[in-house]
Amino acid sequence: MKKLLFITLLISFNNFFSQKNTPLKTIGYSRVTLSENFDKWEINLQNKEMPNPNGNSEKDRLLKLKNELSLKYGHKNKNNFEKVISDTANQVMIESGFNGNPYNNRVPNDNTIAISNDGIIVSGINSRFIFYNTNNDSILEQGSLHTLTTGFPQFNTVSKYDPKFIYDPAEDRFIITFLIGTAWQNSNICVAFSSSNNPSDPWNVYLLSGNPLDTEHWTDYPAIALSQDELFITGNLLANGVSWQLGFQQSLIWQIDKLDGYNGESELDMQVWSDIKDDSISLRNLHPARGARELSGPNQYLISNKNFSAESDTVYLIEITNTLNSGLANLNITRLSVEDHYFLSPNGRQSINKELSTNDSRVLGAIIDENWIQYVHNSMDTTYGTAGIYHGIIENYSTVPEINGRIISDSIIDYGYPNIASTAINPNEKECVIGFNYTSPIDTNGVACYYMDNSTNYSLRTILKHGEAPINSFVSGQLDRWGDYFGIQRRYNEPCKVWMSGMYGKTSSNASWISSVAVSDTCRNPDPVVTFDPPFNNGTLFPNPAIEWIVYDFSLEETSMIVISLFDAQGKLVKTLFNDQANKGENRLSFNSFFLEKGLYIIRVTENKNILFTKKFIKVN
Repeated sequence: MKKLLFITLLISFNNFFSQKNTPLKTIGYSRVTLSENFDKWEINLQNKEMPNPNGNSEKDRLLKLKNELSLKYGHKNKNNFEKVISDTANQVMIESGFNGNPYNNRVPNDNTIAISNDGIIVSGINSRFIFYNTNNDSILEQGSLHTLTTGFPQFNTVSKYDPKFIYDPAEDRFIITFLIGTAWQNSNICVAFSSSNNPSDPWNVYLLSGNPLDTEHWTDYPAIALSQDELFITGNLLANGVSWQLGFQQSLIWQIDKLDGYNGESELDMQVWSDIKDDSISLRNLHPARGARELSGPNQYLISNKNFSAESDTVYLIEITNTLNSGLANLNITRLSVEDHYFLSPNGRQSINKELSTNDSRVLGAIIDENWIQYVHNSMDTTYGTAGIYHGIIENYSTVPEINGRIISDSIIDYGYPNIASTAINPNEKECVIGFNYTSPIDTNGVACYYMDNSTNYSLRTILKHGEAPINSFVSGQLDRWGDYFGIQRRYNEPCKVWMSGMYGKTSSNASWISSVAVSDTCRNPDPVVTFDPPFNNGTLFPNPAIEWIVYDFSLEETSMIVISLFDAQGKLVKTLFNDQANKGENRLSFNSFFLEKGLYIIRVTENKNILFTKKFIKVN
């Protein structure tokens, strides 16, 4: 494909948004069979110093901001009370739970997890991975990330960290990404594509430069998502040995043709988006949204916020239109404002005199469906002064976006590092599971989750694993690492089930806990497929064929809540025309079909998901 280098500017509401893209090449390729390589040393090196609140780094600045917020919104230890609860949703059911990856003395536990339709788990923390078969409770492979880079011996002694694993339900494959090196001279992103649905088979491994713009910066804090055709990776460029405040340059987006990786091509077709700015301010920590029920695309959406601000109402919606291969890819930015502000999250308290770091309030998880995007990040609940979860929803993201959100919290317990997965069956159902770590000054730490149903009611908090001891990895200081990432994924062929991987404390170390939950005893079936032979043939639709306005007259025996939906000939939902109470007797629905493409369409009327009427019509020019 001929790659183009171009710059697109978007001006909106007197704001100046900018970005550019650059075609790239991989800097290395190898094919690795993990069973043929064993890293018996599993060496890793990590600096265990925590920031001094009187220092000059950006983390120090965050600590000062958190201290100022805590003085303004101090902890109010009222009776233990989950603020979000009103009319609660059904409780989730814990199906399984077990210790995940063996701890390797590196902190925090950067958890990531993916599960295939065949029940194969690919899980990781820090520099370790484990492949696990849930069907017969057996380990397929385990080891360190070093084994994936055996084809690049120049990196044998370079740090490997921040793994991100993902499952592709469309191609039935896995993708593993992680970072190499912590300086621009040796910074790389490793991207490995499984050659089959069995992760024990060979992997196609590629190296991407972590200094792709030759600006002498290195890449940190990655996030990944898949669309129908592409892999998206985001990361932050930092300067060597400089604080966040002074060292952050910008956030990047890698757009990659995933089929090249699955096929083992010698080069990946890809480009990087850079200079993504609002006026002169670079947007930071861009988080790509993953498909809620299935892979989205061709457009990819990402979310960012003012994650280093003490308080803000700003959320950025970033859209990459079209695929790389189309030659028409473009990047648009929309600034949104939430009515309920979010805040920099305080650190988590423990039963010992050592708090757990919550870092900033960046977006840590996002999912997308046909008409909405849901996302989560940390935020202080100023009512109680505790660390909570901000759960945001963006409706109509592709037309006129509308945003709202709420804080999920407790008056005593602190929440950290949330992530989100959908349990929806049908298009645009909002139900989901939010997983997170928790800690408490009167108890211990652990892993927990909430379930939100389609009426946006939340369940009570479900504890998945109680910590066995406070987290106390650092010998000195009053702040410890808690976990930069929480792993979560729905089981695509069992969508009522969600798998999670979080962090908890043990007597001698930290640990990773893998668990699965179900939101019902049995998964609901999807809504009935639209047929051309309705159970009731009531009402009159005219004109038919139609050019512009459609009028549909029908009668109801009783006043009831109904849904009127418009489908195309393939049974794909085009538009929900009505979702409200309709009165007994004769009713008339009308709508403008001018913007519909030529073809056959079906109108379906349902009551409690029972089909009442179905009408079809032809749209002509």
